[in-house]
Amino acid sequence: MNNWTRKDFLKASVVGGSAALLSKTPLAAASSGGSANGDVRVAVVGLNGQGRGHMLDHCNKLPGSKLVAICDVDTKVLEARKAQCVEQGVTPKTYVDYRKLLEDKDIDAVVIASPNHQHSLQTIWALQAGKDVYCEKPLSHNVWEGRQAVEASRKYNKNIVFAGTQNRSSEDVMEAIAYVRSGKIGKIKWARGLCYKLRESIGRTYGPQAVPAHVDYDLWTGPAWLTPPRRNGSKGPIHYDWHWFWNYGGGDITNQGIHQMDVARWFLGEPGLPPNVMSFGGRFGYQDDAETPNTLISVFGYEKAPLIFEVRGLPMRAGMRAMDSYYGTNVGVVVQCEGGFVTIGSNGGAIIYDNNKKKLQQFAKNTLGQHRANFVKAMQSRKVTIGSVEECHYSSALCHLGNVSYMLGTEKTNAELADAIRADAETSDSFARYGSFVRMLDHLKANNVDPTSTQTVVGPLLKIDGKQEIFVGSEREIVDAANANPLLKREGREGFKIPQIQAGAIARS
Repeated sequence: MNNWTRKDFLKASVVGGSAALLSKTPLAAASSGGSANGDVRVAVVGLNGQGRGHMLDHCNKLPGSKLVAICDVDTKVLEARKAQCVEQGVTPKTYVDYRKLLEDKDIDAVVIASPNHQHSLQTIWALQAGKDVYCEKPLSHNVWEGRQAVEASRKYNKNIVFAGTQNRSSEDVMEAIAYVRSGKIGKIKWARGLCYKLRESIGRTYGPQAVPAHVDYDLWTGPAWLTPPRRNGSKGPIHYDWHWFWNYGGGDITNQGIHQMDVARWFLGEPGLPPNVMSFGGRFGYQDDAETPNTLISVFGYEKAPLIFEVRGLPMRAGMRAMDSYYGTNVGVVVQCEGGFVTIGSNGGAIIYDNNKKKLQQFAKNTLGQHRANFVKAMQSRKVTIGSVEECHYSSALCHLGNVSYMLGTEKTNAELADAIRADAETSDSFARYGSFVRMLDHLKANNVDPTSTQTVVGPLLKIDGKQEIFVGSEREIVDAANANPLLKREGREGFKIPQIQAGAIARS
């Protein structure tokens, strides 16, 4: 399969192939003793974006850790990052193949900053090799493999897994949650995550693109389906724009939104998955090779209050670069309570208002940057008190579940969408009462998208069994298609199979 479409999933109600059962551990376990001076010996895997920041921090900035190795499948990136380390007075070992790095007994811990589709597999392999793990968000590319990573953290519990959901280190968010739970502004009515982040077209390629000679594409692809790249934007055919293809990423709900999803669920105090989910949206304003929506609204029907997530990749209006905002934020979280509301920005700061928008309390310690240092402390204490892998799993899974509803959707006129919303009590309450539908139409009009002629992808309301982490319900065709979706479960290709730690979870094939 070269590219995924919604129709592909509607046609399929079962996943072909048998379950991938782990026959033996592929990596020899390595000891984790630390260097002679007591510093934890760290390797960083995936050296663009967040990986570069991790690498430089572990060079000199994080007491108690020492960078000893770096790994990337792109040798140009690898050599450039090594040179940056040398400038900092550190000369790390270099690896192209992550599996070879894990054989190195002089490495105690790995920081995984590779693309999303590698996260769960690389986490499990690292635990099997006796390494501590920091895994960047999201934990997974699909729900099932995220569960396997959680179960691996329990099975190989001599080592720790620390998740890169950095808001968990924000003292501002902690204090804002405590304020809300004190009852001072009443019960939560809804929590809304926002990702209003400009995403321009990646253009069209009209065919497979050549893989640069300096990239080991088989290793880069890992457990994903091996298919030639169909992108060639400013980052080239391999890097970054993979976020907008279902084979590797999940769009901005999974890319940026995992942070805000995690904070919103944390405020609600919901310990797992919701009873249901529904999404609608589309890729509006331009036509290009990307598959994921640049406009998406997902509603998760938690019992305490709904969690609403919204992605906007188009600007405030056509011709601008400025983005819309909601309650004063464009990448963040808004929690509406009976007697006021809370806004949390992308820097982790939080402000409490009453319903007349009078500021009641502000928290501005800005401690997000402590998250990497907290990983070092967790390794030293052998205890993870924040950065829980299971919490990251649930928040990552929300992103995947929202995308599954979208992927199973059908295109409808906006008049039909309005009728569909009104026809169901739950979606009517979530979409109409909180103004999501009307606001989306106004947003599209401002970007010269005609809502009378443009169709929106409307996903089904999917019911979820939170314990089994599968979809359930009486509409068998829809339920089977949802459970067959690779964003719920994908076992990985030969040589990169996801080790099955928990046999019961989503064990259909």
